[in-house]
Amino acid sequence: MITPTADLINAFEAAKASDLFIIGALLVLSGLLQVLQARLKGKGAAGPVALCKWLIVFYALRLMDIHVLKDVWATPSLILHGIVVWMAFRTILHDIYADLYLTRLKQRPVNKILLNLLSFGAALALVGYGLRQAFNVDVGSILTSSAILTAVIGFSMQDTIGSLFSGLLIQTEKPFKLGDWIKVGDIEAQVTEITWRYTKLVTFSQNQILIPNNAIVKERLTNISEPIKQVNIVVPVPAPLSTSPVKVKSALEEILRKSPLVAPFPEPRVRLYEFGLDHVTYRMVFYVEDFENQVAARSDVLSAVWYEFRKQGIDFPMSRQMVVSGRRMTGATNQEISKLVTGAGLFEGMLPDEIDLLMQCAAIRTYVPDARIVERGQGGTTMFIIASGHVAVRLGETELSRLGPGDVFGEMALLTGEPRQADVVAVEPVSCLEVDREAFRVVLEKNPVLMGNVTRIFKEREEKMRGTALRSGEESETGLLERFRKIFW
Repeated sequence: MITPTADLINAFEAAKASDLFIIGALLVLSGLLQVLQARLKGKGAAGPVALCKWLIVFYALRLMDIHVLKDVWATPSLILHGIVVWMAFRTILHDIYADLYLTRLKQRPVNKILLNLLSFGAALALVGYGLRQAFNVDVGSILTSSAILTAVIGFSMQDTIGSLFSGLLIQTEKPFKLGDWIKVGDIEAQVTEITWRYTKLVTFSQNQILIPNNAIVKERLTNISEPIKQVNIVVPVPAPLSTSPVKVKSALEEILRKSPLVAPFPEPRVRLYEFGLDHVTYRMVFYVEDFENQVAARSDVLSAVWYEFRKQGIDFPMSRQMVVSGRRMTGATNQEISKLVTGAGLFEGMLPDEIDLLMQCAAIRTYVPDARIVERGQGGTTMFIIASGHVAVRLGETELSRLGPGDVFGEMALLTGEPRQADVVAVEPVSCLEVDREAFRVVLEKNPVLMGNVTRIFKEREEKMRGTALRSGEESETGLLERFRKIFW
């Protein structure tokens, strides 16, 4: 009588040489892939390594399929073979095809519903084959006899099943894809995930919404990102009846041409829309590259309209009450501020109408004692001209200097965008004229002579920094001018 151990040895000796060769080749390949995986830091080779291991287990099971133990070993062997085949299939589908091929190589989004559908179909096929081979069960008869039970389950889960089929329909017809901005009912949001049951959306205010797929199919769906990615924006602008349409449209077209958030294609347009009793309405029609930029683009364009209208001498239509209140602001106060502006080195040589334009674009700020006007390291796009009171310029606890009426601070942040170099604190009630970058851009375009003032300020800055440890290549006159040009041209 031959013992099982002897039978096992004889079975291994009688095993096909091809199986042993395949196992050896898979071991070598698995080792090479593990070395590659270590060098790639786990990126890309995990799927092939796992597949090699499952194939090694599969061929090892074939070698253990001993003839003498066939009656005892047949069913467990079939189950183990099915598990290994299933795991190998999932590795090929999810790790190699989806993760390695689609995500890493093609950089395309993965259709999770299709992957799950293929996995489910493969699982049913393996289970059906196993039942037929191991227990001689006719799977078709099981499906026929359970038709009534299936109908009951389907009726009780019709909403869930409807969402499942709707998800499959969405993946098949592809009315939208991951990353698209869509509108479903009154909800505008970006698609971040599509599953069997629901679609996950994130709104502009960063709120997450889960909408069942069958609800999306029933509602009117608008894909904001298709057929082009750019988003259309229409901004109405009122202008006075006394100003010619050519002048207004030219000013608005110049704004759209210069705005960095306005897409060059499709080409932006300006149209006269309608006449009112005391104004004319124009429409600025333009596009932005991304839906997220629409609010910022609208804000930038409207801000630029205000400054451009001031520059061109175009008044905004306003009620009679607003006109009267505006006239009351003229007088001695404005004359004093005009003298302050004229005395500031940056605005030396400006004409009276240009000074008046700058004052219209600037703003008066008041500060109580100990108020911190600017803070060291803080970014900023404005400069200050002191109208009354005194401020202390401090570096930590050390007071570097004191400034009074007519003095200027913060001009380097306005001209070059550099962070504030020191703290400026009010030591008594202080009033300052704050001039922002857009206001300076307006007067600079009207009077290019101001460029000489800018160059002089940069030379003074370079001389001040020469020989100190704080000096760097960017703080040379050439470096400062380059940064100035990037901002204003």
